[in-house]
Amino acid sequence: MASYLSRFPTFNTIQNYAYSIFTQAMLAFLVAWRSLKIDFRYKFQLGVEIGWSYLNVIVFVGLGAAWSATGGDVQYVPYDMISFFIVGTAFFTVFNGVTDTTVTAIQEESQLGTMGFLITNNVTPSIVLFGRYIAATIKWTLVLILIVVPALLMRGMLPSSLELYEGILVTFVISWFFFAGITFLIASVSLLFKKTTTFNKVSMYLVRVIVGGIVPIFSFDSATQNSLGFKLSNILIWFPATFSIELMRWIFTVNSSASITSGGISKDGHSFSGFPEVYGIPIHSVGFGDFVIQFMLLLSFVFFAFSWFVVDRATRIARKWGTLEFY
Repeated sequence: MASYLSRFPTFNTIQNYAYSIFTQAMLAFLVAWRSLKIDFRYKFQLGVEIGWSYLNVIVFVGLGAAWSATGGDVQYVPYDMISFFIVGTAFFTVFNGVTDTTVTAIQEESQLGTMGFLITNNVTPSIVLFGRYIAATIKWTLVLILIVVPALLMRGMLPSSLELYEGILVTFVISWFFFAGITFLIASVSLLFKKTTTFNKVSMYLVRVIVGGIVPIFSFDSATQNSLGFKLSNILIWFPATFSIELMRWIFTVNSSASITSGGISKDGHSFSGFPEVYGIPIHSVGFGDFVIQFMLLLSFVFFAFSWFVVDRATRIARKWGTLEFY
């Protein structure tokens, strides 16, 4: 019996794990605070990022208007192409910006000569990345409020009920963990090979295409249905980022929470089917109590935990290869 019980961690071991997790969390928030102070010190860079976001809104709204003018609206969904691109621009203003800012964090610390100081004070590359990710989220959310939210207001695209605001929180949390995982995986490559700027941008561009940020994911449904026997959108929708951005579009354009599952007439004047019918996914609500939402959140968190492990592993390999000579 004693030998059996010895397999379980002792109270002191559990206490040490809890203390370690708490310490790492505090270090991550300190890194985030330090990163925020640095970001807002470089006002010219911040101005460029705001200007770039503003230009993206103009370009994609114009593209949506041109698409709609050619009769390119998509059947069975609640939005026209202008709404499609505005919400997509809002989504990627945050997550593309957060990823771009975070993946270069290790390189920036190396160039500043501060990485060695951080490492000797038990601040690992994983904590540096996570703290930078938190700070970048705050910064790019402020950019979103300044630039993209006014465009949503002009379109009359505020969510129509409290349940839909909960849906925004749901999709943000799912996406936040998922893109943290993508960011960590891209950053792990930079740990090994250093200069990976083009790789970073190509990776995020591919993600943007896959999740339907540029082209609707159901654009190829007819082709895949005829040739492969299934709708491509019904497969891609299980990709957490795709699920989040598509659900976000519905949240901003439907007239009620119930419309997401039952259909109706949208703010853009579209007659549409319910989300489950369009994508073949058994969602019943947009809150944290829905099983599909819980599954997506778990999937994103597991992916994030896996990516954290990959960064730690890449750190060990990079030390052996000598690519972390400053650390």
